[in-house]
Amino acid sequence: MAKLWALLLIALAELSASRAWPGDRPYKDPIIPGFNPDPSCTRVGDQFYCVNSSFNTFPGIPVYTSRDLIHWEQIGNVLSRHEQLPQLAQVYGFTSGIWASTIRYNNGTFYLTTTLVWDKFAADDPTRWDNMIFTTTDIYGDNWSDPIHFSPLFQGYDVSLFWDDDGKTYVQGSHAWHVSPGIWQYEIDLSNGSISNSEVLWTGTGGLAPEGPHVYKRDGYYYLLIAEGGTGVNHMVTMARSNASIHGPYEPYTHNPVLTNANTTEYLQTVGHADVFDDTEGNVWAVALATRNGTWDYPMGRETVLVPVVWETGAYPLFNPADPLRPLAHPDGGVLVGHDQTITFSPNRSLPRQLVYLRLPNPSAYILAPPSNPHSLCLIGSAANLTGPDGISGTSTFIGRRQEHVEFTTDVDLQFSPGQDGEEAGITVFLQQLQHFDLGVVALNGTRYMRVKTTTHNSTDGDMADPLSRPGMVELPGNVGHDLKLRVQAVNASTYVFSYAESGQGAGEGWNVVGYGDASEVSGGFTGTIIGMYATGNGRNSTSQACFSTFSYRGVQNVY
Repeated sequence: MAKLWALLLIALAELSASRAWPGDRPYKDPIIPGFNPDPSCTRVGDQFYCVNSSFNTFPGIPVYTSRDLIHWEQIGNVLSRHEQLPQLAQVYGFTSGIWASTIRYNNGTFYLTTTLVWDKFAADDPTRWDNMIFTTTDIYGDNWSDPIHFSPLFQGYDVSLFWDDDGKTYVQGSHAWHVSPGIWQYEIDLSNGSISNSEVLWTGTGGLAPEGPHVYKRDGYYYLLIAEGGTGVNHMVTMARSNASIHGPYEPYTHNPVLTNANTTEYLQTVGHADVFDDTEGNVWAVALATRNGTWDYPMGRETVLVPVVWETGAYPLFNPADPLRPLAHPDGGVLVGHDQTITFSPNRSLPRQLVYLRLPNPSAYILAPPSNPHSLCLIGSAANLTGPDGISGTSTFIGRRQEHVEFTTDVDLQFSPGQDGEEAGITVFLQQLQHFDLGVVALNGTRYMRVKTTTHNSTDGDMADPLSRPGMVELPGNVGHDLKLRVQAVNASTYVFSYAESGQGAGEGWNVVGYGDASEVSGGFTGTIIGMYATGNGRNSTSQACFSTFSYRGVQNVY
């Protein structure tokens, strides 16, 4: 904290008495909670729009909107159709998939630039990076185009568009830092993705992996904002600017970094990868990624936070890492980000846009409201379980929503009668294929069990022994029917509790605890936890349907 305030005092010394913070807008960080890293936002009229990375999840690249920067709603996903990016089905490794996206608006069209990353390819393999552009003139709903791919390939990621006053369009990107770290720029033809006239704008201040570039033009200067230090506890935001030319030279700010919580004990850590925009009142804001309690228990991963900014004429912007404030009120009505959600499946309603799969799903494995179960989502278990054949590839039958609160309760009703040994269905806390906690009904040697498996870097004995978590298994008595309730609760920042009850029990009655998960074991990496439903045959395709109904997620709002 001392370093952060020292940086602020230097910057504050440059402020005149007339300068003011845009601090009268109450808000609570993170403004877009849960697995929502690498934010980019833009304003069109009085409406704000933000997008985030999605890695291996599908639908991908969630799109959020707000009018007040406090209450956010997911209005769609850029990737919503299999045919847009069929390669996503083949991407392997939990750090692969869709990396940072940038959203911009120009002449009536929204532009989304992003990168499909094959992160297991060699660092110097240029085919590791597939950069592309999506467009839409109707951002409400899943109306985005098929991608236009960059040509030739750009050996990098984190691409961002800028339209200059001379009519030319430029794209900035982060060159693969293992090969040649730095921020590169090209002219780009948006109609076909062709890039030309490469140039290196800046290599940063010396921090690891200069990335996440955005260019802004103000008062005759071109400002280049980037992230450095890697996306961990050394993460930071730095800036440079050029006088009168987008081509540079770019001179670094003497008081870099402009935003960081590195080397502090602040609760929000890994702050970086920012984007800047204004509101209708002339105030300037930034979004950035951050993790809560970012050194131990942070299962939700990197989330989106809001930072007020003062940007005076001819000066560098001053970021104010203020303590988060609580919103004044919560609206009633639709499902907003950070609010409770109860999903009741029906034949007349499509699946909520908050639900995601692992990679591209097999549509035949998800049966919405069949005649035999008209208020259920019935899953047919894949041969692959949530770990998959090798821990980095494959697609299992799984669907869920992001964890958004430190403490929460999720309940779901399950109707499932396994027809063969190994068939399993239940609820999971899923970070990635080698880090997940599963509560499920499973058939073993002709007997039904309720089992909690903790798949972690520490687990042994088929994920039934763990030094931190407590997996468990109990036989289901013969008089227990096939209609059950499953529950996962995050009772504090470090503990998940898994339990079940027979259908028909009261809300607080009959719950039997089966096991516990330690949140530190589903923390780390690029993504965040998803609370979901799954079904598997554990090595062979299932023959029995697992029908889920009334999936509810209830967060504890006053626990930060």
